[in-house]
Amino acid sequence: MKKGRLTVIATLALSALVGVAIVAWSVHQKQVQEPKSESIKSFTDDNFESEVVEASKLLPVLVDFYADWCFPCKMLDPILREVADDLKGKAVIGKINTDQNLIPRRFGISKIPAIFIIKDGEIKNAFYGVVTKETIVAALAACGS
Repeated sequence: MKKGRLTVIATLALSALVGVAIVAWSVHQKQVQEPKSESIKSFTDDNFESEVVEASKLLPVLVDFYADWCFPCKMLDPILREVADDLKGKAVIGKINTDQNLIPRRFGISKIPAIFIIKDGEIKNAFYGVVTKETIVAALAACGS
């Protein structure tokens, strides 16, 4: 009987220790998140017309439709940072939060991440899910980046 109680106590202690470790790791991860690239613009309902539609008349514009809770969206972030840094001045790279803006509804966005490449005010290409850097660069090049 004593052995059973010791097993229960040990299991509870181990569970509590694992829980504390998970919370500590989460706090640590929030503190060491990579800084946002200055090359990536933030699109909103208010600036979409000027920052995307009008800007697409000069350069191709990549719009990443994302949400903060979306894990694949987070996987795409470093790829977009690289593309934005590599194509600075040749293309506009930006993100719009689907939870905080109505523009994604206008485009019928129902799954994220969704990447639209817009040139001359028209959607020229679209990708869903995590896409390779090479695929994005090739699609932007096809639009004149």
